Amino acid sequence: MSRHYVITISRQFGTGGREIGKALGAALGVPVYDRELLEEAARTYCIPVSVMERNDETAPSRVLESFALSAPSLSMLTGAVDYSTIVTSDTTFAWQSATIRRLAKEGPCVIIGRCADHVLRGTPGVVSLFLYADYETRVDHITQKYQLSRGDATILIDETEKERARYYKRHTGQEFARMENYDLCLNTASVNREMAILLLKAFVENQEN
Repeated sequence: MSRHYVITISRQFGTGGREIGKALGAALGVPVYDRELLEEAARTYCIPVSVMERNDETAPSRVLESFALSAPSLSMLTGAVDYSTIVTSDTTFAWQSATIRRLAKEGPCVIIGRCADHVLRGTPGVVSLFLYADYETRVDHITQKYQLSRGDATILIDETEKERARYYKRHTGQEFARMENYDLCLNTASVNREMAILLLKAFVENQEN
């Protein structure tokens, strides 16, 4: 990429957004920040990343805990320090947002989720993408990815989408998944992974013209 473009990726749960984001970053030759963004913020503010994860966009819900996918308990992660009084959803979001802005200034990159489209809205060179797919395709993806029954996959999708919408509304005041807020929306069920990367890469590179 000859110009400084920052790509934000918002996505419905089960569209393969993380995998597509990683592959797009590799195709463009730029760093990708997903959980890495949380790790950057944790290092900057000297907070254990495991503590910040509990207030993150992707914090495990009770449904995930029931599938034995949750993180260790807070006391195991933090020792004698009680971070619960200082690390809230609001402070985590503020630290993440500051980190997003810093990384966007440092060079081209792909940022997955965490309201980056809103945090960087109006910033020159930002390309916002939204990935979606029909419900059944997403159920199939989650069933295979996490080795769940279809019933459990639907519960996980519904709960995760609810939490993601709640997180976005709380921190942006806007509704999640409003397609008019994005530069490009792609139905990941309509193309295979390789074609999705080619289409997104071509769209981003076309912004230079």
